[in-house]
Amino acid sequence: MRLPKFEYFEPKDISEAAAILQNEPTARILAGGTDLLVNMKHRVECPPVVVNIKRIADLNYVQRHNGDIRIGALTPLKRVYSTGPVKDNLPGLAQAAAAVGSYHHQVMGTIGGNVCQQNRCKFFNQSKWWRSSRPTCFKAGGEICHVVNKKDICYSTYCGDLAPALLALDAAISVAGAGGQREIPIQDLFSGNGKAPLNLNGAEIITEVVIPGEAARGVLTYMKFANRESIDFPIVGLAFWASAEQNQYRVAYTAVDRRPLRALNIEACLNGKELDDETITAACELAAQAAKPVKTSVYSASHKRKMMGLLLRGAAEKSRTRRSRKLNS
Repeated sequence: MRLPKFEYFEPKDISEAAAILQNEPTARILAGGTDLLVNMKHRVECPPVVVNIKRIADLNYVQRHNGDIRIGALTPLKRVYSTGPVKDNLPGLAQAAAAVGSYHHQVMGTIGGNVCQQNRCKFFNQSKWWRSSRPTCFKAGGEICHVVNKKDICYSTYCGDLAPALLALDAAISVAGAGGQREIPIQDLFSGNGKAPLNLNGAEIITEVVIPGEAARGVLTYMKFANRESIDFPIVGLAFWASAEQNQYRVAYTAVDRRPLRALNIEACLNGKELDDETITAACELAAQAAKPVKTSVYSASHKRKMMGLLLRGAAEKSRTRRSRKLNS
C-alpha cells in the first residue's frame, strides 16, 4: 500500500514544531510511525500535513532526577525496557514496554507515541476497500458509530500497553507548545472521546514522562490477553501496583473503554487489606463493573468482562509473591 500525498515538515526543536502545528491545525505528529503510517496506508487517516519530530534533540533519554525517573517522549520502547533506571527499579514498566508489538515495533516505536496512539475499532482499522461496503464510520469522517448504531459518537477503544502501567505508577506527562510547558497527571491526558482521544490543543507535543520516586518502592505487574503473545494489541490489559510497605494498591485497565481506565472501585475494595485469597476474590467480583466495554473487536463485551477478572486475579497473586520477595530482600 502506498501513502497518500501530504506535506512534510521536519522541525529541529520544540518551538519550531509548535509553530508548524499552530499554523497547520490538521497536521499529525510522526514519532516512530508504527501507528500513524499504517492508518495512512489504509486511508483511515489522511492528514494533509505530517510533522516528523524524530529529529528533535534531547527527547531520547531515561534518567533519574531527584528520585523520580524521567523518560523523554522520543525514547524507543526497547531503550525503555533495557535501560537501568527502568529495568532495575520499575521491572513492571519494562514488562509493559516489552509487551508492545514485535521487536521491530519496540525499536521504532517511542514511549510518547505509544501513549498517544489512536483508538482502535474493527470498523475503523480496516482497508479503504473493506470500509467501502458500508457507510463511513464517525471516527473516519462519517456520521454513525457502527458499534452502537448511534450518530455523532465514537465508541472506539484505547488499546495501548504503556498507558495503564503509567496510570498505576501515578505518572505525569510534560507537554510543550506555543503556550509554554506544563505538567499534567497522565489520567488528564485522555479525553474519553473516541474520535479525539487526547486532551491536547493542536500545537502541543508530549516531551517527557515523569514517574515519581515512590512508585519504585512498590511492585508493578502488567498482564494482557491477546490473540498472540507478540504483535497483537491487547484484547484486555491490566496493570496492578502494590505498595511494598503499606496495603495500598492501584489498578488500571486498557482495551475496555474509550480511554485507559483506573479501576477505583477495585482499589477501594483492596486498600488497607492484605492480598489474601478472600480479598482477591472479592476484588475480582467487582472487575466486571469497572468498565462497560463494547464490541470493537471480534471479542464480545461479556468475554472482556470475564478476562478483566481473570487478569486481576493473576496480577494480584503474582504481585503478592513479588511484594513478599521485595520486603524480604
